[in-house]
Amino acid sequence: METKQRRWVFYLLKIELIQAYWRIAASSSLTMEEGSASGASSGASSPEPQEPFSPKYTVRMSDRVTKDGESVKFTLQVSENGLTVQMLEREFEDFEYLEHCVITGQPSHGLIIPPLPQRSATDPHTAEIQSKRLMGKESKTLIADEFHKDCHQLQKYLELLLSHPVLGKNERLHMFLTIKEAPPRTKVKKGIMTKLSNSLDFRKSSYPDCEEFFQKERDWVAKYHPAINNTADAFNKIICAQYRVSHQLEQLVTAFKQSSMPNSELHNKQFNIMNILFYDTLDNLKGQLEKKTAKEEIMLGSVLNLWNNYIDSENNMLLDRTSLMVDYQSCNRALDKAKPNRKEAAERAKKEAELAFEECSDVARNEIKKFQRERRQELQASVEQYVEYQLTTAKAVLKTLTTTLTQIKAVSL
Repeated sequence: METKQRRWVFYLLKIELIQAYWRIAASSSLTMEEGSASGASSGASSPEPQEPFSPKYTVRMSDRVTKDGESVKFTLQVSENGLTVQMLEREFEDFEYLEHCVITGQPSHGLIIPPLPQRSATDPHTAEIQSKRLMGKESKTLIADEFHKDCHQLQKYLELLLSHPVLGKNERLHMFLTIKEAPPRTKVKKGIMTKLSNSLDFRKSSYPDCEEFFQKERDWVAKYHPAINNTADAFNKIICAQYRVSHQLEQLVTAFKQSSMPNSELHNKQFNIMNILFYDTLDNLKGQLEKKTAKEEIMLGSVLNLWNNYIDSENNMLLDRTSLMVDYQSCNRALDKAKPNRKEAAERAKKEAELAFEECSDVARNEIKKFQRERRQELQASVEQYVEYQLTTAKAVLKTLTTTLTQIKAVSL
């Protein structure tokens, strides 16, 4: 009887071991499907999954923007738990200093820092250059300030920081959003030593990676970065072309308004009626095109520019990790060659380099998976929204032209 009981116990244990094995196998398979080429850690124990991070604050950029010379102040509405806690004014230089503090004050390597959007033109000379780029070299028209675009991009930048599980807890970020007066900022200067350091780090980018996951990601970045950069440039050319068409429509409207004839004769009166219908339609189409272009620039253009700059941030992170890998390999070689009296120091340096590299790898692996997931989701949503908007605006243009054609046909000749 005891023998049968033992066999039964062994049988149950065997079933539990088999189930545990398949659970581990399924978990490893899932890890590989999520993007890891090897499914293995770099050697350090991977951190246990944390609970979903919830931002402490939410931010909304108000449409209220004040400009005094070249100084532009943006208004931020900061909320906590659904209640407004602060209404703040911040200049672009405050955002630049916040970015500097976030980058230099990050607690660990391996993080992909959200990129700060490019500053818009504020002085007349830069505005003229930008206007000629959009409207053509011969154009003398100055494009109005695009503060709505700046507000959208800066709000997105703050949202990306706040929603990040590590950067969202940054003390400097919380000070930026809670102190009424902007935190004191200092001008950030890059000296010759910084440039030399960046140059040396860039040379390390050619080193092959010791992990297939990161090597594949580096290869992907090398191919994807020029592709999305070209896509963003091509889309910006479409935006510029639409601005030029809008400007040409405005010139046509002016020309048709000046071509009106005296109503003394019947055929002149009929011409004037059709002329008015025609230039009213062109003016309507011009307004639709301007609205369409501004919305498309936010809808897809800003998203393409964001992820184009985001790739730079990921590339910087991968370069930083490669530098740690090279340092770790150098410490290994130094330990092998170390003399007995320096063996202990070399061993300590090797362990510190190993720990820094492995911690960076664990953080970077999770960051890359999060980055790729959010990149795909946002780009897909933006493209789908852009396509639907094209259909909507095309129907609106068709309706406008059809209505005008019907009105012109109704004019008695």
